[in-house]
Amino acid sequence: MPQILELIEDDHDLIRVLFDEIEHDPDSRDVRCITLHRELLAHLLAEEATLYPRLREAAPEEVEVALDEHVTIRERLERFKVVPEGDEAWIEALDDLRDWVEAHFAQEEEDIFARARHYLSRSDLFALGEAFEKEKVTVA
Repeated sequence: MPQILELIEDDHDLIRVLFDEIEHDPDSRDVRCITLHRELLAHLLAEEATLYPRLREAAPEEVEVALDEHVTIRERLERFKVVPEGDEAWIEALDDLRDWVEAHFAQEEEDIFARARHYLSRSDLFALGEAFEKEKVTVA
């Protein structure tokens, strides 16, 4: 079982690939958009249920910023979902969502991961990895 930071990074990589595929492969956009929605929401909810509560005391500011970003990402995702693909605003909505997601991932991989490595034991990171995977299955 991988530890939680590896699982989160794997999710980040998958979501980045989905954005690329949505942008560059019009034939698979419908399926990729559905997958992006499912994977991104499951990822956010799993972080909120596992890693963030464990770091709230050790890194309250970083966790608060990350949670605020989650709210904004959810809002952008819902806006993106309602814009018809043929609409001129569709690519703008996709780019806006991707910008928010990428900024969040960068902040998380730098700040949150550093705090997690510092404050959580190796066994905690592995236990959180198991909980993260279970949470994603529950919410997906």
